[in-house]
Amino acid sequence: MGSHENLTHSWLRQNIQPYTHTDTVFHHVDAALTRYPTIRPKTDVYTFDDGRTQLLLCLHGLLPITFRAASYNIPVAVWLTREYPQQPPIAYVVPTSDMLVRPGPDMDVSGRCQVQYLRNWERKPEGCSVVALFEAMQDSFSCLPPVYSRPARAATQPATSPRPTASSTQTDAPPPALPPPFVSPQPIASYVPHYHRPPAAPSPPSVPAPAPPPAPHIPPPDLLDSEDFSAAQAVATPPPSAPAPPRPPNPELLRLHEQVHAKLQSELASLQQAMALDAERLRAHQADLLAGEPAIRDEMARLEAVRDVCRTVAERMRGVVDAGARNVAELRRKGDPEVDELVCSTTIVHNQLINLVAEDNAIEDTIYHLHRALNSGRMDLEKFIRTSRALAEEQFMKRALIEKIQAGLPPGDSDMRWTMPAEWR
Repeated sequence: MGSHENLTHSWLRQNIQPYTHTDTVFHHVDAALTRYPTIRPKTDVYTFDDGRTQLLLCLHGLLPITFRAASYNIPVAVWLTREYPQQPPIAYVVPTSDMLVRPGPDMDVSGRCQVQYLRNWERKPEGCSVVALFEAMQDSFSCLPPVYSRPARAATQPATSPRPTASSTQTDAPPPALPPPFVSPQPIASYVPHYHRPPAAPSPPSVPAPAPPPAPHIPPPDLLDSEDFSAAQAVATPPPSAPAPPRPPNPELLRLHEQVHAKLQSELASLQQAMALDAERLRAHQADLLAGEPAIRDEMARLEAVRDVCRTVAERMRGVVDAGARNVAELRRKGDPEVDELVCSTTIVHNQLINLVAEDNAIEDTIYHLHRALNSGRMDLEKFIRTSRALAEEQFMKRALIEKIQAGLPPGDSDMRWTMPAEWR
């Protein structure tokens, strides 16, 4: 029993995931299955009145009721909407092939059940549950059963439905035959419904008496065989010997049949024309797709070639980037060079030439600034002449040494030669 309950719970947990209030649905359904063993859950597609379809959880099976001291099982199906319990469930009575729905205040001809409990559900949904709905349906069905047996089927089965004798009373007779059990596929495990019948009271002992004239055999009325309780309580009269004439067909019904047939034919013709147009369009699409297949293959080949080229370029660029990263790392490891190391030559003569040119330019700048100082009056003429003469003699010696070094350089060192300014000539 414990493994069966665990299997049922796991099945419920798996199939109520789309619901908004999963915990509430689980507890209410589990309580209903515990309270009513003949009720089983399943999932099926429900079609609403507006044409929408949705996969919902359905509790279906046999709902036991007691009507006039006899026990009956009513086949029901209760659908839980996705917004349960904010929205009320949808309850139906599902009659078998031997049953007919008895329309009433709480029942329509389609089997839709609208008991007072469902009509009051939206006023306080947090206080309602499917267990209380089953109890309300039991109370309503016990007052007025929602189904009754087909009269023709009941008449053809006298052997399987035991009837009391004419001498027995209604209180002493056993209840009439029950309709066949409601059987539907179960998602978890099958069950066998049990019908409960009250024990028949023992018949009083017979007293010998003169045999009265034979009375006609009148079976007691079946409480579920008649649509009207007044007809069920009335004494049944023996059937006439002559058969009743057949009922003539209803002309209005025939006219409606013709109108429906004409409407269906017109709709079928329009549907066939629309389907033919759709088929032509689909064939045109198929031709376009078949014609475009070679172009797609060529484009795929071109894209694959471009992809290979891109991969090659990417590999080459990756190698260049890696080499640049290694060079940057090597330069960072060596550090920044000194200024004197940046301006130097490979030989002593060249280094001497670089120093002589730098000193010559420095003397040239010094003489220029001495002229500016003389013009501004910050230096007298005698001092300017004496300082300029000394600088000029030093500059002359350096320029003579530069020309001598350049004259001794080999012809291949033309890039290291220093060009003499024009004013030296």
